[in-house]
Amino acid sequence: MSEPAPAEALQVPKAAELVAAQLRRQIVMGERAEGELLPPELRLMTELGVSRPTLRQALRILENERLVRIHRGRNGGARVSRPSVQTAGRHLNNLLLYQGATLDDVHTARLLLEPAAVARIAGTVSAEDVAALRASVAANLASTDGAETRRIGSEFHIQLVELTGNRSLVLFAQLISGLLDGALIRHDAERLKQRMPSQSEGLIHDHSRIIDLIEAGASREAARHWREHLEAVHRQLRKSINTDLVLDLEA
Repeated sequence: MSEPAPAEALQVPKAAELVAAQLRRQIVMGERAEGELLPPELRLMTELGVSRPTLRQALRILENERLVRIHRGRNGGARVSRPSVQTAGRHLNNLLLYQGATLDDVHTARLLLEPAAVARIAGTVSAEDVAALRASVAANLASTDGAETRRIGSEFHIQLVELTGNRSLVLFAQLISGLLDGALIRHDAERLKQRMPSQSEGLIHDHSRIIDLIEAGASREAARHWREHLEAVHRQLRKSINTDLVLDLEA
């Protein structure tokens, strides 16, 4: 019969972590509005039943998580900052860096997500949805700025996933897009200043084609076409970036 684990091995949450968890839940559940100034220290200490050092440590935890912005000084205080995709992306990048992930890994995740999404929505989207997708393609073709072209193209990928109506998939798509775009912007800034019509217009044509397939309800062909498109995008990326290096957007 095994002996019980020593008491010191048990992980008991500290008071500050419990307070941070309580405030965190209020923020993410929308009980505290974006930009709202939290009550003064004395009032929060009374409401939460904690000491000043415990409260301040809890607020530092939330500040590190970017859930509050602390302004120090006479008229300072802690203001609520709701969770964002950008903040989540920074945390995700740190985790991927720690785990040794690469841009090739991120590309593979995109391959698993987006073709399945377009297959799912084929034949189910409304005329208004199709019109919005076509408007995005038209705006991309009309753009003469490389960075703007890339932004519209990235948003198109997210638009497709949004049509599944699945919020979790949309968040994943936004995070993946942010990682890929961030890497390219950081490592390939000079090339972004110029538009490369022969390449970009070919990829935009793929966008037009996927809309046709979705509208026609051709789910299998849509998935295949979009997989080939993503592979083409990744081949372009590899021309500028060594995508098998460990992901680090801060390098």
